[in-house]
Amino acid sequence: MFWHYLSPILIVYKYNTNNVNEEKTHKPVKNSFQNLRFPREPEEFVFLLLEGFTHLALSSSIEVLRVANLLSEQELYRWSLMSPQGENQTSSNGLVTLVDSELRNLRQRTKLYVVSGVNAQSKGDDRLYNYLRLQHRHGVQLGALCSGAYILAQAGLLSDHSCSVHWEYYPLFRENFRDINLSEEAFCANGRPFTASGGTAGAELMLHLIKQDHDADFARAIADQLVLPRVRAQGELQRMPNHIRYGTRNQILLRTLELMTANIEEPLTTPEIAHLIGVSVRQIERIFRKYIGHSPGRHYKRLRLDQAKNLLSTTDMSIIQVALATGFTSSSHFSKVFRSEFGETPYLHAQRPDRTDR
Repeated sequence: MFWHYLSPILIVYKYNTNNVNEEKTHKPVKNSFQNLRFPREPEEFVFLLLEGFTHLALSSSIEVLRVANLLSEQELYRWSLMSPQGENQTSSNGLVTLVDSELRNLRQRTKLYVVSGVNAQSKGDDRLYNYLRLQHRHGVQLGALCSGAYILAQAGLLSDHSCSVHWEYYPLFRENFRDINLSEEAFCANGRPFTASGGTAGAELMLHLIKQDHDADFARAIADQLVLPRVRAQGELQRMPNHIRYGTRNQILLRTLELMTANIEEPLTTPEIAHLIGVSVRQIERIFRKYIGHSPGRHYKRLRLDQAKNLLSTTDMSIIQVALATGFTSSSHFSKVFRSEFGETPYLHAQRPDRTDR
């Protein structure tokens, strides 16, 4: 919940952390989570805002925590806002957000998330980097939303780690941080620091952590309250342009990938693709080996299998329905190829307890 201060030129947001008692009069759903064992002490989140931070990344993350408190009827989470000098911060959409403090020492196990936006490479300085390193040494759990991962990288806190960042930052990351495993996933929570790529990925990361710490039904109820279609599973990729994903603007490659993506259910042959583009099969094969490292046929098959994996995780389609939807003519052939690629059968993947909640 926040208070609005209206003027002709700005809106100032003050996020209120004491929302449990205020909202007990508003119970949109019956509380069915009394049997869950919630911790006695609330978890503390501190969001470090940098000028121009992405407002959606912050607000969507906080809303998940707020609704968790609301549905549990307990103060599971507390949060506060911080900025480098204690100054109020203007977000990417022009809204000014009041902060609670400047940089300060935090208690061990507090979760500190850096939130940034455009031009993150110009937002950090030695004082900020030293502060983040100090908090890390003292046991504070670091994380980042949107381009906040770039700040952690500049501070040397992502070396030899995997991280997620908005796809617009991929070229800059590849150029400046070759020791960081840049993940294409919407969020990365398989090792600290936790990172979310941007937009609503912050909310998806929070839902994932709540699902891990508490209960899948609890996370799903929070998503329902926020009218989110599902709780995204870790490992799902963020959408990004192919020229960013593959690091090239080669038009033959990009056009081939477009045709492959648009023809999953009824796959084209490589000669058909070559004819549509107006090049030779040999040209396509040579370009794929140069930029992707394997043949166009193998890449096309992986695109179809990735789509099948997504359908198994997010829908109630049968194995044969998924097979036909991704260009396989029989469930037996589909199962054999799927198992060869992912090490498990389609049936077992669809039954996994950590699959995406629908």
